Amino acid sequence: MTDGKVGAALSWSPLEEEDSGAALTSASSGVAPVRSVARAVDIMSVLGGGARPLGDISVEVKLSKATTYRILLTLKNKGMVLQDETTGEYRLGPGCFRLMAALVDGRAGFPFDAEAELEHLRSGTQETVMVHVRAGFTRLCIHELPSPHAIRYTAGIGATAGIHVGSAGKVLLAFMPPAELEALLSSLELRPETPNTIVDMAELRAALAETQQTGVAYSVGERVSGAVGVSAPVLDDRGFVVAALSVLGPESRLDKARLTEFEGLVRHTAEQISQRIRTS
Repeated sequence: MTDGKVGAALSWSPLEEEDSGAALTSASSGVAPVRSVARAVDIMSVLGGGARPLGDISVEVKLSKATTYRILLTLKNKGMVLQDETTGEYRLGPGCFRLMAALVDGRAGFPFDAEAELEHLRSGTQETVMVHVRAGFTRLCIHELPSPHAIRYTAGIGATAGIHVGSAGKVLLAFMPPAELEALLSSLELRPETPNTIVDMAELRAALAETQQTGVAYSVGERVSGAVGVSAPVLDDRGFVVAALSVLGPESRLDKARLTEFEGLVRHTAEQISQRIRTS
């Protein structure tokens, strides 16, 4: 068990506005946002669900085709949106990947306003606190607060593992939209990372069903032998997973009773962050 970095170890163009007569107000600050920026964000959120034609986008964001087109053109010029030359559909562009890369390598900071809650969780457990998101068939660490103990589990921001691996992976899978989950599982290769990694699909499905029922997932040596963890989902306003919040440490220090105690702390912290996301 050592303190590692990457590789698990124990240790935002002005836009023309259209007057809709509807007042836009930020729920959190009470300050009216810039309408064109709010509309651009709405459009990009729609495209986050996949490529769309102009007509569908305008319907979903409740704007005219002309206004939607102007915003899309600006986003396209900034590299945030691409347009398929054959179908005419729009999708997210390379500018979005640059922003994601900044989140992954830590340059942009943590994407949730939850530093205080995460620090409180680490203080309460004295173990490593990690946040993972799904990236295709892998899980990706986007935030980590290492344990103060000399012997600890760390992986490092940017570290990846199979999406089926560990408590974080189970949470990221269990709380996905059902259709998306089935599509992923149909082509997921269950590669082992340790002797304890789940490599049987029936066993994985059973573990996901249990996670959906209990709201948490456990791992014992599935990612790194000798490491254990408990994870809970951070959920959006639809009840789907945004990220997995985990507490991890060495098996020698985290027995069953200790993990059960940490389960409540992880669950509570994840719900706090979820509530902030839902009301932002």
